Amino acid sequence: MCGIAAIAVILIFLSHGPARPADGDFTDAVLKITGSTSLEELSEEEMERYSGLYASPVRLNYATRSRLLSCGLFSAYQVAVLADYRERSGDILSFEELSALDGFGHGFVSAIEPFVSVASRASPGVSSAETGRVRNDLTLKSGLKNNSDPFLLQGTYSMKYKVSAGERLESGISLKSAYQGRHFPPETYSFFFAWYGRQWPVKVIAGDYSLRFGQGLALWSGFSLSGATSPETAARRPSGISPYNSYSGEGAFRGVAADAAFRHITFSAFISSPWLRSAMEGEEEVLPRIVYGANAGWYGMPGQVSLTCIAESVLFPDSAYSAGEEGHGCGPCPDVKCSADARFSVAGTDLFSEIAYDFAGKSVAALAGARVDFGESVQMAVVARYYPPDYRPGYSGAARGGSKCCNEHGVSFSMSHSSGGWVEINGRTGFGSSERRFNGIFSTDAFYSPEPRYGTDTSSFQLKLQLAESIRISPAVALSMRMSGRFRTYGQPLRSDVRADIECSFMRWSANARVNVLHCEDFSFLSYVEAGYEDDCGSVWLRTGCFFADRWNDRIYAYERDAPGNFSVPAYYGRGYWLALTSGLRLSRSFRLYLRASFQDYPWLAAGAEPKPCRAELKLQLTVRL
Repeated sequence: MCGIAAIAVILIFLSHGPARPADGDFTDAVLKITGSTSLEELSEEEMERYSGLYASPVRLNYATRSRLLSCGLFSAYQVAVLADYRERSGDILSFEELSALDGFGHGFVSAIEPFVSVASRASPGVSSAETGRVRNDLTLKSGLKNNSDPFLLQGTYSMKYKVSAGERLESGISLKSAYQGRHFPPETYSFFFAWYGRQWPVKVIAGDYSLRFGQGLALWSGFSLSGATSPETAARRPSGISPYNSYSGEGAFRGVAADAAFRHITFSAFISSPWLRSAMEGEEEVLPRIVYGANAGWYGMPGQVSLTCIAESVLFPDSAYSAGEEGHGCGPCPDVKCSADARFSVAGTDLFSEIAYDFAGKSVAALAGARVDFGESVQMAVVARYYPPDYRPGYSGAARGGSKCCNEHGVSFSMSHSSGGWVEINGRTGFGSSERRFNGIFSTDAFYSPEPRYGTDTSSFQLKLQLAESIRISPAVALSMRMSGRFRTYGQPLRSDVRADIECSFMRWSANARVNVLHCEDFSFLSYVEAGYEDDCGSVWLRTGCFFADRWNDRIYAYERDAPGNFSVPAYYGRGYWLALTSGLRLSRSFRLYLRASFQDYPWLAAGAEPKPCRAELKLQLTVRL
C-alpha cells in the first residue's frame, strides 16, 4: 500500500493531460444514469444494454419518439419536451442546448452524454430529415479455462450481431454457450426484429423484447435495483416495449409486441409464451403458458398516467394441474393483474405512485413516493410500499427490500448532495469536463414481513443503511468511500461493509486501487491495484489483488474489467490472489480485438480447509462495426 500512496501523492501535483480513458467515462456514466453507488449492484443484462448504447449512441435529432422512449434513458416527460422542442426550434446542436430544456439539467445531460449524439445535417432552426444509413455491429467472443483439473480445459463462445437501417429498421441476434453447457446448438440465445414508423409514431417488435410500465408493480421485465440506493433510483423510467439483445435471454418476453401513439396517448399490446422459448432452446419441458397484456397511457408535458393489464394462462389446461408455478399462478383460469400509475412534476417535486390488483390473490398492492430537487446541490426522495402476502409478484419489478414484491411493508429514504467548487477532470474537454469537489449519497431502507418468510416461522424485519462519498482532490486524483450496514431478524443478523477507492490519471495513464473490509460471520478482506494505458490505437490494463474470506457469507464481490459488452462480478472466497491482464487493439477504423488473461491461486489455507486448485482463463473478442 505504500507504493499506492506514493503514486497518489505524486499524481496530486501533476497537471492536466489529454484523453482520459474512455472506459472510465463509460463506468462513471453508467453509475450516474442508474443512480448506483457501485458497478457490483448492476446486472449483466443492464451493462450489456448500456454498452450497446455507448457503442451506438441514440441520435437525438433523428430518433422517433417511440425510439427515444424505448432506449430507457429518458422519462416520458423528457421525451415529450425533446420532441416538442425539435418540432418548434429544430435540431439540438449541443449538449449545452440540451441541458437548457425543462426536465434535463446539467447533471442529467453530463450523465447521458456518452450514450447520445447531437449529430445534425440541418441548418440551425431546422429539423433533420431521416437518413437511410445502414450500420452493422458484430461481436465474436471465445474463452478457455481450466476447472478442478488444471489440464482439463473448458471452452465457451458467444456472438452478437445487430443491423440497423437509419431510424426505421433494426434487427439483432445474440447467442451464447457457457463453459459447462452444450456447445451446439447454443445454450441460450435471443433475437428481435423492430420497425419504427416515421410519419406515424408506431413500433412493432417480433422476437425478444422487454416490458417496463409504470413503476413496475404489475409489469417490469429485466433488471431493477432493490430499494432506492439514490434519489435517481426512487422513481422508475418506464420504457414501454423495447428490443432485447442480451446474451443471457433472461427476463425477456418472446413473441410479438407493438405500440402506437396518437398525440399524447400511447397504446401498447403484446403476446408471448415462455413455452416457446423453452421449446426453441431445447430446455426441459414446461407448461405451454401464454402471457398477454396491454397498456394505455397519457404522456403529457406535466406528467403521465397509464393503465396496465397482464394475464397468464395455460393453453391446454391439465386436470391434474391445479396450482400455478410460484409467483405466477397460471392455472386453468387466467391469472390477471391490473394496475394504474401516475407521475407528475409539481413545483420542482416529482410525485409518482402505482396501485395494482391481483385477481388471483384477491389483493391490492401499492407504492407511492416523491423526489425533490433543491437546486442542483441536494436531492431527496422517499418511497413507501405496501405488498400484502396474497399479492403474487409475477413479473413485478417495483422498488422492494427483499427479492419479491410480496409480503413486504416498507419505506426507503435517500439523499444526494454535491458541494465545493468545480474541478476540471484530467483529460476531459467540453461539456461534462468538470464536477463538484464533494459528492455523496445516503440511503436507508426498512421493511417488515408480517407472515413467515426467508426460512423463519415468525414475522421478519430488515434495516439497511448506506453512505457513499467521493472527493475530487485534484484534476488527476479522486477518492471515494462506501459504507453499508444491514440488520435483520433472520439469517445472518448483522452485516457491515467498508470500501475505499482511489483513482489517479495523468495524460493517457491511469491507476486505481481498492481496499474492502467486510464483516458478517467473520471478517474478510480484499484489496487490488490496477494500472493502465489507453489511446486511440488501443489499451492495456493490469490488475493484481489478494483476498481472505474463510466463510461463504463473508465473500466479497468485485467488478472485473473486461472487453466492451462483457460484465463479470465474481465472488472472492477463500484465501488467495489473482492477476488479470486486459488489452484492446484497434486494428482499423472498423475492427477491434480484445484479450483478457487471468490467473487465480489459493496458496494460503485456513485451518481445516481443503486445498483449492488454481484457475486460469483466456478470453478473446473481436468487434466489427461497419
